[in-house]
Amino acid sequence: MILALAGCGDSGGGPVASVSAPTTNSSLAKLVASQSFANNAASESATIAASANVTAAASTSQPLTFSYDLASNSYTVSTQGRNQTFAPANQSSAANGIAVYAITNGATTDRLTLESASVTGYGAGYPQYSGLGYWQRTATGSGSSAVTLDFFIYGLDTAASAIPRTGSAAYATSVYGLVTPIGSEARFFQGTGRMDVDFVDGLLTTSATAYETGIVSQTNYGSGVTIAGSGTLSSSANAFSGAITYTGLNSKSTGTLSGQFYGPTAQELGASFATSGADGSSTSGVIWGNKNASLTPANLSMANIVSDESFAAQGAQMTIPQGGGSANASLATGTVDVTAAGSTTVTPAGLPAATLTSSDKTTSSNANFTAYSQAYGSGTITANLYKAGSTNTELALTYMTFGSWQGPTSTAANSGTGTSWFVYGLGTDPSVIQARTGSASYTGVAYGTAYNSATNATAGVNGTASFAINFDMGGYSGSFGLKNATTNYGTFNVSGTIASGVAAVGGVTGVTAGSGSFAPAFYGPTGQEFGGPFQISIPTANTTIVGAAAGKSG
Repeated sequence: MILALAGCGDSGGGPVASVSAPTTNSSLAKLVASQSFANNAASESATIAASANVTAAASTSQPLTFSYDLASNSYTVSTQGRNQTFAPANQSSAANGIAVYAITNGATTDRLTLESASVTGYGAGYPQYSGLGYWQRTATGSGSSAVTLDFFIYGLDTAASAIPRTGSAAYATSVYGLVTPIGSEARFFQGTGRMDVDFVDGLLTTSATAYETGIVSQTNYGSGVTIAGSGTLSSSANAFSGAITYTGLNSKSTGTLSGQFYGPTAQELGASFATSGADGSSTSGVIWGNKNASLTPANLSMANIVSDESFAAQGAQMTIPQGGGSANASLATGTVDVTAAGSTTVTPAGLPAATLTSSDKTTSSNANFTAYSQAYGSGTITANLYKAGSTNTELALTYMTFGSWQGPTSTAANSGTGTSWFVYGLGTDPSVIQARTGSASYTGVAYGTAYNSATNATAGVNGTASFAINFDMGGYSGSFGLKNATTNYGTFNVSGTIASGVAAVGGVTGVTAGSGSFAPAFYGPTGQEFGGPFQISIPTANTTIVGAAAGKSG
């Protein structure tokens, strides 16, 4: 590129210098320029006794400074008042895509491990724009050692303008880190998993399984470790953040994760996390991902179905004999099958299935429901599905929804009538609920169908709902109101227990009259939503009610 130089005292068109465009790194496979890399990092510090057991530990998650100097072919890492430069003379090995550097100064040893496309033997199918690093500093003292480990993903981050805002993607991931259970040996953990990203709604989930290895003894403590997290994408920047749970072989902790995408079009990602547990344990680690087209993207929101999926649908069902009479109500589990093409098949337990498509849609009396109607034998099945997402002006659920089914119980001439209210969605991993502490509150709605056996009349009912969860005590409580234009059935209180991260079927007691049962569950990666079906009997009013209640926290 030829640059015209101004203000040099000569306007006579003399010779000008040819200046080359500055060199920049386009991938990590061949570094052609010095650079301070974008990164996501987590640090773990621990005091380790002579017995190899941890006596104190702490974790943090924050970016560090990691830079490459082309002239000396060296790397410098610095964070939290610590720094070290690793030059080629300090490299002890570089094979199979992994480079190891070591520096010993008196009683202190620094060790840097890099897994990167710039190292000989690195796989061509592995990330090319991001790399993995971890820096261990060990200061040996009298009777104990002070150890710090910094895990980080570094590389060439994606421009904010290049982050997709449509579609979804699945990333194959690797996880690395250190867990420090008090009174036991500190352990490295390593494993594989996936991260799913919904760019439309700005949601992500991640999961992995791993194994633990003793930091001193090198003992393989075994597999069985699970790591589960979720979060949201920034709407304007290249960033995401969320919550994460580490369930180790003898520890459990929760914390936060933060990350970003790497590569020109977000082909790769990196995240760091730090957790702490009530048992005194803590972890620090990183997640390193590469987009993988062979993975089927997961549904992260009930408002944006990207893959076909079958959901267990907890239901409250009521059947009425032909000609009327006493109703039979119960809780039962059916299924709801959804497709990316837009169809929904509702199969209540013991009742006919109905595959609902756009051609079955009818006008709904409630704009927050989508109504369907289709012929079945000599009768008609009607279904109403509560809308998920921002199009619902009453309650914008993300991870769960509910609906109703009503129609003949069979094609027989003497068929009775069946009604089912069902709840389904993206359930919460029970281990996540087990790890939660404190309390949470949820507000939402309740809908149902009331049947009066004296008049053989059915009518819709609805009201507001609220729930309170005590994770420490393992229980839930709450209430919802039910009424319609002609009858107010009053308020109904609910309560039940939570064991091993699962909400048990609880009781329903009417403030005025009535009793029944409620079968709630948690939905969303961290239990952001809560609800389930209910069935109620009010003998004094000859009334049976089946319905569903749902709420969201925050």
